[in-house]
Amino acid sequence: RDWRYRGHRMAPTDPTETHELFRHDRVASGYASARPYLHPEVFAGVREIVRPRAPFRRALDVGCGTGLSSLALLDLAEEVVGADTALEMLRHARRRDGVRYVACGAEAPPFREGSFDLVVACGSMDWVDRPRFMPRAAELTRSGGWLVSLDFGDTGRSPEVPGLARWYDEVFLRACPRPPASDPMITADEAGRHGFAAPLHRDFDSTCPFTASQYAAFLMTESSVIAAVEYGRKTEAEVRAWLEGELAPLFGPEPRRVAFGGYIQALRRF
Repeated sequence: RDWRYRGHRMAPTDPTETHELFRHDRVASGYASARPYLHPEVFAGVREIVRPRAPFRRALDVGCGTGLSSLALLDLAEEVVGADTALEMLRHARRRDGVRYVACGAEAPPFREGSFDLVVACGSMDWVDRPRFMPRAAELTRSGGWLVSLDFGDTGRSPEVPGLARWYDEVFLRACPRPPASDPMITADEAGRHGFAAPLHRDFDSTCPFTASQYAAFLMTESSVIAAVEYGRKTEAEVRAWLEGELAPLFGPEPRRVAFGGYIQALRRF
């Protein structure tokens, strides 16, 4: 069952092009079915930071994927537009009244200036072309509105699986190293150059229960595993079988809680 992410054919990757990893139907299907729906918790944190007096009229969800973040945004906005370049993701996006989806890049959404009270980049800030995205986000956000950048992810830790941390660091990440990505954090200087106040910052942490099989399915949607399948020498089935074989002795038959962590940055438009 042992294998390593080596002998691959991956060329040096521009971080702004790494989103190509997500242009696969199997990846989109996994996003729709295996990603934990922690987004309402995260957006509750957003609400506590921005403290809106009433629901935002219109929100843009940049890099919406299969729409989990778009659905959660309905807790903050009356109307949500989810935008993503990956048609495969949009085909699997969840539908609900008040949410619609548009196929477009984060750097050039086809909307008029001041169209949105809230622009959100949920897990997408490290994939966008920042010099192009930030001025466009500023144009789309009305005065007094908000740009929110946030992300959260699996920490490879569990209060109920003591051996998970060592396996994650020493086995999983060595087999599936993370592909390159840019620093998602927006500095006060960067915010000011584009007409935003300095970011308000809050950390996020939560847990989610998984069986060994469910956690393996989730890991199959992580960019490191997607890269290993797309550019390595193992098939999706082989990687999934390896993950389940590794995780079953650690988790046992019952669901175990896995820790997730992340951040929220909220920038108010001048």
